[in-house]
Amino acid sequence: RVTALADRFVEEYERTFPLSFAFSGLPAKRNDGLEINSPADIARWQASVKGMTGELASISPDAFADAPEWVTWQFLDHAFRQNLSTAACRNELWSVSSLGWQSSLSQIAAIQPVGTDETRAQALARWRAFGPWVDQEIANLQEGLRLGYLATEAATQSTLKQLDAMLTEAPGESSLMEPATRDGTPAFAAEWKEVVAGTVWPALTRYRDFLRDKYVAHARKSPSLDGMPGGRECYRAMAFAITTVDADPEQLFERARQQIEREHQVALDLGRKLYGDKASDWKALSDLMRADPGERFASTDEVRDFTQRTYERAEAAAAKMVLTPPAARVVLEPFPEFQQATAPGGQYIPAADDGSRPAKYLYRNVTADLYRSALQNVILHETLPGHHLQQAILAEHGRKGNHPVARLLYFSGPGEGWATYSEDFARELGLYDSDRDYIGAQMSSITPMMVVDLGMQVKGWTAEQAVKYLQDGMPLRPPQRAEQSVALISSLPSFVLSYPLGGIKWQEMRARAEKELGDKFDVRAFHQVLLEDGMLPFSALDAKLDRWIASQR
Repeated sequence: RVTALADRFVEEYERTFPLSFAFSGLPAKRNDGLEINSPADIARWQASVKGMTGELASISPDAFADAPEWVTWQFLDHAFRQNLSTAACRNELWSVSSLGWQSSLSQIAAIQPVGTDETRAQALARWRAFGPWVDQEIANLQEGLRLGYLATEAATQSTLKQLDAMLTEAPGESSLMEPATRDGTPAFAAEWKEVVAGTVWPALTRYRDFLRDKYVAHARKSPSLDGMPGGRECYRAMAFAITTVDADPEQLFERARQQIEREHQVALDLGRKLYGDKASDWKALSDLMRADPGERFASTDEVRDFTQRTYERAEAAAAKMVLTPPAARVVLEPFPEFQQATAPGGQYIPAADDGSRPAKYLYRNVTADLYRSALQNVILHETLPGHHLQQAILAEHGRKGNHPVARLLYFSGPGEGWATYSEDFARELGLYDSDRDYIGAQMSSITPMMVVDLGMQVKGWTAEQAVKYLQDGMPLRPPQRAEQSVALISSLPSFVLSYPLGGIKWQEMRARAEKELGDKFDVRAFHQVLLEDGMLPFSALDAKLDRWIASQR
């Protein structure tokens, strides 16, 4: 019954969210669809999930706790709860973000299959549909204006800057031409250019013009969701959906503040060894780090070489991370030019199962924005022992018999939490160049963003307060990036919680295993057993850890 339900869910998910399905790496039946975004389609999906939720609730997983179906049940359970708990947020009515659909177009182009008559036809069909799809996005935002579901002014302005940068490119020279280059067929290249120039570019222009001329003047001034219908309840639901931890946001705020104190203390202890008494407090240490002549990159080539060297050292240590390290490698590439100003520090894209594309790490290379010691932890977070280890070990050494749903569903709290935990684990393995780079990891920690997110949502912080806090708390970034970060955080409330909170949860699970097992604890086995089933919600990981500890005794 569990497997049959999972089969149905995966089939409906692929049909409903074909792009998300494609990014999972699982083989897709077709590659000509787009994510649903019309109110009618969203309502149908919600009704389908509600029906499947009732079916799953009638099955108790306790009877098959050691079977692969237990894993399947856990993934379905959180996916259903996640979907239904956030339905009232009406995200589709206020979804404007610099990490929104427009920022992923070049990545969609990069994974679009071509090379045969059939795949070329499907590619053209998908991209010709972008025009009506974008018009529906505009219609959704118009409905949001009518009902009081509004994106923030800061998020809208940030997205407008990104769209303006995209539209300065000539369509035929943009990164969206990548499928035509890869395919190599002149006739297809001509058709593809016509679609990019005649469909995608006009749609982007319509979206940009709507945001600029009709939307931004009415956008939400406050970063808090409180001004929207059911805003406070929506925020808690989104936090649970993303982190898989159901906790009072007020308590999470205090937990984040405590984590900040721990990170500052680690940095100061190391800073005093490096700089002596000059590193008297956080600000003094920040000033010393920024003034250090070794902190800057002279060129984008230096950024590339530093990234490559860090990754290769981590790859050489893979056997110390898990019992069966993956064989797949990562291709390292800079973000497209239009995205560099608003991109995160780095982004990992998993490989396709069919070998059509390798795993990829996209990185920022704006040298004026980068401090050397604030970069190494990002590389380790995104590649090894972070996201690449997490994804590749599941693809290559996942537990036999697991349902594909374990590959398809990715819960951000356990997933980003693992990668955040891995930044500290990397130090145990000697993967940082020096203590200064590990100080940089503390100074570029995302925990201040968690404080800011919660501060804006439950403490009444203004955007200006949030910007000042990030400038002080994340000193190895240009001050103007704090404004971009606050705009991003306000556009995707609670998404940053998964990094620090997830990292704390992984540290707690490891500490529990070490305490219970003593000399029998093997960190490689601990990692292997908690990664082999995919990014289960934390409640399931805790239950699995209990069984593993008992078996090791």
